[in-house]
Amino acid sequence: MDPRAADIVADMSVAERAGQCILVGVVPSDSPEYIANLIDANCLAGIFVLGHWTKKSKLATMLNAVNSVSPHGIKPIVATDHEGGDIQNIRIPGVDRLPSQEALAQMSPAKAQSVAKRGAQQLADLGVHMIFSPVADVTDPDLGTKNKPIAKHHRGFGTDPHKCGQYAASVIAGHRKAGIISTTKHFPGIGRIAENTDFKASGITDTKTTWHDPYLQSFRMAFNAGSEAVMIASAYYSEIDPGTLGLFSPKIMTDMLRDDFGYQGLIVSDDLGNSVSVFSVDGGNRARKFVSAGGDLAITADPGLAGPMIRALTSMAESSSGNKRLNDAARHVINVKLAHSLTKQGKRKS
Repeated sequence: MDPRAADIVADMSVAERAGQCILVGVVPSDSPEYIANLIDANCLAGIFVLGHWTKKSKLATMLNAVNSVSPHGIKPIVATDHEGGDIQNIRIPGVDRLPSQEALAQMSPAKAQSVAKRGAQQLADLGVHMIFSPVADVTDPDLGTKNKPIAKHHRGFGTDPHKCGQYAASVIAGHRKAGIISTTKHFPGIGRIAENTDFKASGITDTKTTWHDPYLQSFRMAFNAGSEAVMIASAYYSEIDPGTLGLFSPKIMTDMLRDDFGYQGLIVSDDLGNSVSVFSVDGGNRARKFVSAGGDLAITADPGLAGPMIRALTSMAESSSGNKRLNDAARHVINVKLAHSLTKQGKRKS
């Protein structure tokens, strides 16, 4: 943790700290002015680019608007899905269509790193800072393509945890060389569930993964390779914390990820806006449950939830423990922004 992060957070209001814990999705039909004003007024962490962007001028207009604001001297993060294959949101001229991660795993690790670096550099040149990749989920061979979130769409590196970790590390190395923030996903894995949490609230329980499961090796290898962020799955894990979605579980994010794995990077949620798996929880409280459980950056595909989420997060500060957790989450976000020159320089502690 950069010591300057604490100084920057200390200068912010509670609502601004809450805003720094929220990343909103944008689609091509969104108004750039509306999104820029939303960020500026609420000190939001930034945006993630959703949908299929095929017109360079439209993307440039959005990114120019977003980059024109700097609430509290803090620049917005621009993130996107850029795994390759079906999962690539920016498809404008000059940006390669990347092979799927399943296809990357058929290349040498060095070649996979080169492909990832080129793709990341193209995005970095556009003004993107963060990619939601690599997918470190290990697919259950007994499920095969019946695993809808990963195997069906060729998103994973395979069924072997070591190979998945090796190729995840290659992608991270490529991202790092391009100056891009990697977001390893979806901890602790969605390769053992049948349904996609974006579209279903049932069939999303992993009944196999345990606290010290061999399938988690891929995530350990990704973290050791320097992944600056990790995305938490919105699935259930009956052998770890039954009845609690992963992104609402303190056992998974605090006890397991922070304490057992020793992971000190940024903890990001899977979508809390439009994902069917979280619909049973009120919109604003989805962010509060995530951050309270140990998460840092709450993602919502619905920008309209930014206000309710900020209000719910701000209410955390009414207790000393909640205030401490909110401050800690904001520090993790600012820490990454400092590393990528996305915020003013705080005072160095002597």
